Amino acid sequence: MDRAIDQTELLVLCTACALHGLPGENPAVLVGACLAAFSAAGLMEFFRAAPHKAATGIVFLAACCAWAPLGAFAPLGAYGAVVNHQRWLAPLWLVPLLLCWPRLNPAAFGALALLAALAAFMAWRSRTRTAEEQRLRTLRDNLQEEHLALAARARNLQERQDLEVHCAVLDERGRIAREIHDNVGHLLTRALLQTRALAVSRQEDAALSAAIAPLETTLDEALATVRASVHNLHQEAFDPRQALEEAVCDLPSLQGTLRYEVCHLPRPVALAAIAIVREGLSNAVNHGHASAASVALEEFPGFFRLRLEDNGTARPTDTDGMGIASMRQRAEALGGSFSFAPREPHLAGSRIIATFPKQQEQP
Repeated sequence: MDRAIDQTELLVLCTACALHGLPGENPAVLVGACLAAFSAAGLMEFFRAAPHKAATGIVFLAACCAWAPLGAFAPLGAYGAVVNHQRWLAPLWLVPLLLCWPRLNPAAFGALALLAALAAFMAWRSRTRTAEEQRLRTLRDNLQEEHLALAARARNLQERQDLEVHCAVLDERGRIAREIHDNVGHLLTRALLQTRALAVSRQEDAALSAAIAPLETTLDEALATVRASVHNLHQEAFDPRQALEEAVCDLPSLQGTLRYEVCHLPRPVALAAIAIVREGLSNAVNHGHASAASVALEEFPGFFRLRLEDNGTARPTDTDGMGIASMRQRAEALGGSFSFAPREPHLAGSRIIATFPKQQEQP
């Protein structure tokens, strides 16, 4: 936009100098020269390649040297040469001015000379401004990229921290559940058995039996409450993703990878998926002699899909062993499907796909 304004100003000033310096020239000729100069300046801005710009400038320079009325517009060509980094061409634009000298009055020639110097300065200013704007845009883009990278790194750190806190909470809940089960639960069970044994051994004492009955009921309720609390803590401490990662990394001779793309996995589906993964990886190592396997658990709008692939030797699919039958039963028990087959002909190993419909989810 700045270049267009500068060139318009130069075109107007050159036209005024031509009208003043060439008073006997036909106005139609001056109008044609103005249009030719305007077209040449537009072509130099239109072309993107430097050779095309240079060729247009050379043709314009030759026309200015050959046609005196067009030579009055030499400052416009000098502007284009400087702004387009054509340093070798910029001094040559003095030639049309010198050729026009005999036909121009001294005042118009001096004005055109000053106008040529002004055009060079305006071109240098426009080029410097464009370079600064480009530098500022580059700096802004770099800062924006760094900002996005820092924001992504901060999100990753926050997610990792949340995951570590979540895992620590689950581990602590599991530890509390084990402590309650192993200590308090066993003590209450022993106390309840002792109370019942005392009630049986002293059946003839009606007063003692009446006093022991409420104690036995209280201990029974306490034991049931402890069992329910332990069960709830165990359920809360269960992390399907962590359990699947442990199942994938459980075999030291197998290099396993896990892709977990599930937001919420119901506990029955998680238990079935873990059992299928363990059995499938065990079969891949023991029967297929696999050295690598990949496990992917994905969530779709209507179902969950478990996909297990290995690089071992695929077994025939016409007869299912106990392991495959067990995996199929686990999937079908939840209303899903199960398939075991070799991979593509150009790939070694086998593939297990199990699906679990979402309508079978249990809260």
